[in-house]
Amino acid sequence: MAEKFKVELVTPRGIVLDKMVEEVIAPGVMGEFGVLTGHTPMLTFIKPGVFSYLESDRFVKYVVGSGFCEVLKDSVMVLVEEAHAAESIDKAQATEELAILEKQLLEIDAVENATEYERMSNRVKIARTKISLVGGN
Repeated sequence: MAEKFKVELVTPRGIVLDKMVEEVIAPGVMGEFGVLTGHTPMLTFIKPGVFSYLESDRFVKYVVGSGFCEVLKDSVMVLVEEAHAAESIDKAQATEELAILEKQLLEIDAVENATEYERMSNRVKIARTKISLVGGN
């Protein structure tokens, strides 16, 4: 069994996760990366995607939004816009949310309002990831 380290997953609404885990896999902007105890310290950006941690020989998954990840030798702190535990995702609700968000995205001019377009694009990615994680297309 691998050594454990502390992981915290935090959103503007508060702490979503605070556990001792064996491994973390996060969606970095340069690709997924894994963390084990003793990892080289780093600070990186997180993109919308699947964040997971290893606990008792199984990976527990969350869908996360954009943010940051700070890795220290004995802890990982992930600060993201939003986080949703896989077991709390309702596929029908996520599918409905995706349809609404895609419609809203089409109404935004990417040139005139680049910031809003990027924000909405990230929300669409999160909705798609939710559906994908619970067994959708």
